[in-house]
Amino acid sequence: MNTRQAIQPSTTPNVFSISCSASGKRFVTGLSDGFRSFRTDNCLVTHQVHSQTDCATTLVEALDDRYYAFVTKERSQNAGPNIVVFYDAVLDREVTSFDVHEPILGLRLTSKWMAVVLEERTILFQYQVLQPERRTPSLGDDSGSDQTEMAHEAEVRAPNIAHSIYPTSANIYALAALSDDVLVLPAQSTGQVQLITLNTKAARTKRVLKAHNSALRCIALSSDTSLLATTSEQGTLIRVWSTKTTDQLAEFRRGMDHSVIYSLSFSPGNKFVASTSDKGTLHVFDLQPKDPASPFMPRAVRDVRSVASAPFYTGADPPHWHGGPAYSWTTTPNGTRKRVKNPVPSLPNDPSGRPPKGFLVLQPASEESNDDNGVIIYVIGGGSDARWEKFDLLPVAPSEANPSGGWGLVNRGFRKYLTRQFVD
Repeated sequence: MNTRQAIQPSTTPNVFSISCSASGKRFVTGLSDGFRSFRTDNCLVTHQVHSQTDCATTLVEALDDRYYAFVTKERSQNAGPNIVVFYDAVLDREVTSFDVHEPILGLRLTSKWMAVVLEERTILFQYQVLQPERRTPSLGDDSGSDQTEMAHEAEVRAPNIAHSIYPTSANIYALAALSDDVLVLPAQSTGQVQLITLNTKAARTKRVLKAHNSALRCIALSSDTSLLATTSEQGTLIRVWSTKTTDQLAEFRRGMDHSVIYSLSFSPGNKFVASTSDKGTLHVFDLQPKDPASPFMPRAVRDVRSVASAPFYTGADPPHWHGGPAYSWTTTPNGTRKRVKNPVPSLPNDPSGRPPKGFLVLQPASEESNDDNGVIIYVIGGGSDARWEKFDLLPVAPSEANPSGGWGLVNRGFRKYLTRQFVD
């Protein structure tokens, strides 16, 4: 084992968080020196912000190519772990910020709402039109250029009004799913989910369903908000629910062993749901199987498993990938020196401090195709060994060995997206 330290430390930043825009066409990473936004299909950088105080961005969400919401690791004049900042990339400035006076564990952003996830409650902010800042024309300038610029400056919309607060059970993994019409959160009882309708004309604004017997670990909402996927801390079963009726539509078995589910995601046409876990395996499940199992079969045979699976890269991150020494020296009462292992710093949405891995984005195979022709699956990892991988889910033609055909996953390549290295 090579335990020698590098003569020159790496200048590549560490990735503290990964999220994607509502369209899935952009993914954004919180870095140890700011944040960056990338195109999902090829990892080209669309925008980057460097921290002026060398402060890490632990959480960041992108609305589109213009607006971002983020939280920093260390407290400064206008930012900190308790402060959410709404940033305009076109104007290159902070639009608004809120101090919620306790650590922020997660953020969700749409064109109508911003959800700020805290440990035992979630605050929902509503957008408001903000008047542009008025600038004083420079002395001696009669050209009217400043007035013209002010006239063409568009009004800015930002989440500026606290709309409502929703209590939850201990939400240490910052579980939340948000659309313009629905907010999904853990309920106040273990294993339960609350579906909150944000349409004020709805007859019922809150429904609760019992999803699992143990605490929730991961949830995901389909793009049309009709389906909800959940999994518990056991990580063996994935359940799919109807958000309209709260009925359970499907149950899939990932495996028999305990695992940590990293991410869940639906395909654009709601035919597939995919999952990643700490086992380093990408699983894809079919929500519309041709031959569903009979309910009278034994459970060991009846359990629906993935129609395709493939390994993905989980990284070679050291335990203290955040930075800083893994050990410290201290003096014992008898005067001798002793080496003590330092604890791994936690992340806002993961007390264990593990680097974010296996973040999923599913896209159609082409603009004209539907899920019947397959989908493209992107698996994105963070930490000190950040990598983007591309998989194609393709139909498999029937054969003698497999008369009914099926689906197969093909790994098309990877990229170390912070250093722009790509391998086919």
